[in-house]
Amino acid sequence: MDIFKTLGNENRAKMLKALMKKSLHITALARELGISAPVALRHARILEAAGFIERQKVGSSHVLKINESAAPRIRKAWVLFEKPFTLQVKKGTPMIEVLKKVSGIKFENSKKGAVISEVDGKKGYYLYEVDGRLPSESVSEFFVSKNSTVELKLLQPVIGKKIIVKVI
Repeated sequence: MDIFKTLGNENRAKMLKALMKKSLHITALARELGISAPVALRHARILEAAGFIERQKVGSSHVLKINESAAPRIRKAWVLFEKPFTLQVKKGTPMIEVLKKVSGIKFENSKKGAVISEVDGKKGYYLYEVDGRLPSESVSEFFVSKNSTVELKLLQPVIGKKIIVKVI
């Protein structure tokens, strides 16, 4: 099944969010989501068929857990389904103060100012873009001047070209 159809359903998205935190049996998951066990089972079968979760039979109940090989794919697709935060700030507010209003964002100080070091528990190096452009200032030195869309992007190491250097 298409990842967009699978994650586009609110119940399945909530199920995956719950299962990303811990394994649950069907009835506990249904209770947590406020749906019936048969409805939870139907959604679980769809998620299982898509390869997102695994189901183990323990006695008479079924325990669901995230398929670890699918977890990175789920996290990448998650951004497409999350609703953006809308914040109101005064003109001239430093970007760091804007981002501090969003839970899950952590910062570290560097020689060039504050940098984003963690988003929603995922540590790494992050860039921020304002209206699709990469500012040259750090988040502590950039000041909001107009309505904008801010995107946080995790830098991931990718080999662009491999060069072997031999010393003679």
